[in-house]
Amino acid sequence: MALATTQEAEEYVTMPRASMDEAVMPGLVSKALDRQCRKGFCDFVDAVFPNIYYSYSNRVELPWFEIAQYDRGAGPAMQWGFRSLGTWQLGRVNGNQRHILASQEMYGRGLRHLVKAIKNPATVGTNDTLGAAILLGIYELMNSTEQNSWLLHSRGISHLLRLRGAKTHASGYGRTLLLSFRGLLVYEAFTRGEACFLESEEWRSTLPDALEDEQRRGTNCGLGLLMDYAFNEIAQCPGFLAKTKALVASSRTTNAEREDLLGAINSSRQILDDVEMQIMAGVKADHEGINNEAAAFFGLIPRSIKDASVKFTLEGVHSGIALLRQLSVVLVSDRSRQKSVTPWLKLDSCKNELEIIKDAGEIAQLSKQGTRLHPTGPQQQGSPKVWHDRIALAMGMPEQV
Repeated sequence: MALATTQEAEEYVTMPRASMDEAVMPGLVSKALDRQCRKGFCDFVDAVFPNIYYSYSNRVELPWFEIAQYDRGAGPAMQWGFRSLGTWQLGRVNGNQRHILASQEMYGRGLRHLVKAIKNPATVGTNDTLGAAILLGIYELMNSTEQNSWLLHSRGISHLLRLRGAKTHASGYGRTLLLSFRGLLVYEAFTRGEACFLESEEWRSTLPDALEDEQRRGTNCGLGLLMDYAFNEIAQCPGFLAKTKALVASSRTTNAEREDLLGAINSSRQILDDVEMQIMAGVKADHEGINNEAAAFFGLIPRSIKDASVKFTLEGVHSGIALLRQLSVVLVSDRSRQKSVTPWLKLDSCKNELEIIKDAGEIAQLSKQGTRLHPTGPQQQGSPKVWHDRIALAMGMPEQV
């Protein structure tokens, strides 16, 4: 089948709104351009989310590139999701504003189809509906159409995940969908100043099943296992922060409540300490050329991203440990000291003062301006080019500046 010409591609992505879904051009050209957009999606992942993607792509049964490559009868919402990101990537690389504008049009069409899918009981819980929500949520994260929009997407994705249930995401397509967005769900929880639903026992208890599935297929590795154990603890951090703030601000907090929370925090911190030591042992084996141990540690994770996988995973682990240590100090200190330990734990009234943040860049900008946030959550540092990848691989807790 002949590929579409550049002129045809240009015309396709800049079609007027009314003709986008119509049979305006030959089917062969349309299919060729659809494949071009899906390739653009893969290029987008390679450019923007390479480290988080390749850290799990060889471990899961159905990675995103395979989902994008083959026509599995995906619904229109997912099709337009691929098209929007693929076209946005083309516009970003080539500096073509027409492509960027066209990607926004495609995003809008995907969003309308997603709304229909969510309203339909037959499709609301399908993999493709959740997949489309994630694709469109990533589009908003990278190219916000209006203020706070990525948080709305993230909240919607949370609802879909809970509707489907934790066991649906222990293997297969569902596992891929969860791994690709879970770090952003933790980051969202910090931004909102509330617990993340992934901290619940329902979601934590699926880890053995997920690891057993990887072992059965021969795709397991030490680093992947440690990432998952670390995430189970880091997913509790937004909730620990919110609970600590509530307890130290209340005049009715009992010793039992304080001790229960302190015990849970210390237990989680101990697990993260152990994860850190095991990751460092794996890195040491690799550096010393102990091939068998290094191969078991990295498994199928490509060597090209192994350093980033270790660095950003440890960044999330270190941030988690640091926060949990601060919370422990607060819970055993007098109130005056509690107020001075960390700016994340300001105890004065925060009602109606929560400022919703649409992306990491806005957090950094507001921080520079001295705007009060409750809580600000992790702060951006380093190159913005890899910031979103860094958030995802650090499990929603990249280190603060």
